[in-house]
Amino acid sequence: MRPKRKNYDEIIIKRRSKKNIHEQHGGAWKVAFADFTLAMMALFMVLWIIQPQKIAPTTSADALVNPLLTGGAGVFDGTSTTPIELEGTKSSVQKKREIDPKKISEIEKKIADNKKISLEELAMLMTTLAQQLNAETNLLIDIVPQGLRILIKDDANHFMFERGSTTLNAAFLPILARLARTINQVENNIIISGHTDSTQYSKNSLYNNWNLSGDRALMARNILVREGLSDTKVLQVTAQADTALMDTNNPEDGANRRIEILVLTQQAETLYRQIFQSEAFPRFE
Repeated sequence: MRPKRKNYDEIIIKRRSKKNIHEQHGGAWKVAFADFTLAMMALFMVLWIIQPQKIAPTTSADALVNPLLTGGAGVFDGTSTTPIELEGTKSSVQKKREIDPKKISEIEKKIADNKKISLEELAMLMTTLAQQLNAETNLLIDIVPQGLRILIKDDANHFMFERGSTTLNAAFLPILARLARTINQVENNIIISGHTDSTQYSKNSLYNNWNLSGDRALMARNILVREGLSDTKVLQVTAQADTALMDTNNPEDGANRRIEILVLTQQAETLYRQIFQSEAFPRFE
């Protein structure tokens, strides 16, 4: 006899194996993440190089923790392979003082003879230049661990650029011209950075302080090259906007509007090139 049919439908459940979603991508995301991490590390290192800060005297313990700051054992040690080496890493703020003309003549003779000069000697040349041009309030010199920082800024009477533009004030042209010829006498390369105050453009504007600081730095670079600086000496032109204010208590003050030129030591340039050369980024198969 046929079995009686049950009064309900039989439910059949089929179970299918699910593939792990990560199996579809493999390890590609790890490679991308590693490249991103390396790129960010390089970016922070470059920002550290182009934004040197004045440093206070450090103890021997500080030197062991961060030899980069004191010129101790580290990447800034060793003998330069270039004929002109900027030696010394001790911070030295420009002071108004009389410099012996004989000393300046000796420094210029060293350069002419393709001999090494120290950071202090190059700073003397720049200080003398500022005095000769009556630009001591506009041209400041500072020795930092990465080299010699030359700061060109507004003062109460003169703006380097017309407000909100890249038009250079004619009073600053002789400064850039003399800087171009002086820097060109040494073989060390430079980085140029532009800075603005914190005055903002309107929210609807497509142009902002990043554009302005970058355009001004590029304008300074073009004028320096036009006035005799070798174009191969400029390793980088960068925009800083208002991220590195000189007067943090007065963010809209004119002292924050400036162009900075960093004359790199050989060791600092080597570090810079190591960051940007392709070998610094490992390739994954």
